[in-house]
Amino acid sequence: MVMILVLQAIAQGHAHSTVSAMAEELYVVEPGTRIKTRKGSIIIVGRDGNVKVAPPSIDTVIIASSKVSISSKAIRLLASRGVNVVFLDPVGYPIAMLFPPVMNRTVLTRVRQYELFLNREVRLELARRIITCKIENQARLIRYFAKNRGEASLNEISYMLSSMATQLMSMKTQDLTTDIIGSIEAQAANKYWDAVAALLPRDLEFHGRNPDSMDPVNVALNYGYGILYSTAERHILMAGLDPYLGVLHTMKSGKPSLVFDFVEPFRPVTVDKPLIVGIGDLKLRLINGLLNYDSRRAIARLILDNLSKEYVNQRTRRRVPLVEIIKQEAWYLASVIRDGSVKDYKCFTWVF
Repeated sequence: MVMILVLQAIAQGHAHSTVSAMAEELYVVEPGTRIKTRKGSIIIVGRDGNVKVAPPSIDTVIIASSKVSISSKAIRLLASRGVNVVFLDPVGYPIAMLFPPVMNRTVLTRVRQYELFLNREVRLELARRIITCKIENQARLIRYFAKNRGEASLNEISYMLSSMATQLMSMKTQDLTTDIIGSIEAQAANKYWDAVAALLPRDLEFHGRNPDSMDPVNVALNYGYGILYSTAERHILMAGLDPYLGVLHTMKSGKPSLVFDFVEPFRPVTVDKPLIVGIGDLKLRLINGLLNYDSRRAIARLILDNLSKEYVNQRTRRRVPLVEIIKQEAWYLASVIRDGSVKDYKCFTWVF
């Protein structure tokens, strides 16, 4: 089951709650918060002196403010329990992570991953399957809103997106290039984000996806994707994969290319869906182009709530929390790479 830590302030929807925990992640955003130990437990001390005890079942602590402190003793205790600590920058991107020093099956998995990277045909086949799933999930999300909001006109866009996914999947592997995959992905993205713009309130003035734009929707998407990146990178590492060696995104020092590849099918369901539904009710505020703490907390709550909800993993045919699906799919990808069975790889597609 998904564990949700119910703090009094959170249960009442208080705007100044210090921490929140969804699934197995503890999210700390309030400036002035201190993470310490007391009698063998991790405690969170708010700037008002309020003390909360972190549940023993957490497996990740996410620190989303440069004004949150954590003691070395707390880091040692968390490490001894195999708990990861992730630090986010103001945009929501994971800037640093602490992991246990020993991870199972790392050597064999990474050897196979490096071998795969040297095989152009296999690498492009995996990239094609990932982007096909992304486009199909975009199609399904638009179809979901067409049904729920009675917007029949959106069904045509959904159909066009599904057709693009089918087109990409039907191409011969030897005819594929990263440019061809990227071109189909970009064409699908243009249609998808036009549909998303039509679903959002007009006063948000969202005209399409642009990571560098300072409009509230694009900034919120950036922050939501940052949370998704940290969740995915943690599970990719624990599955024994090298997060910096991807198949589609280019290699660059300090850039976790495999994470960016892996999250593609999850973006529409994990981040886009809850933001489309809830962003109209959020009072987002930007200071010098960055979200203030209340805005970050509000977006994080939407994403973490969604991660704790149960979805159907079509591959396993089981309903489990979305964060668990991400974990399962990371281990599945690692097994596919180890076994060399990329042509049988079936990445996550959403069932609603």
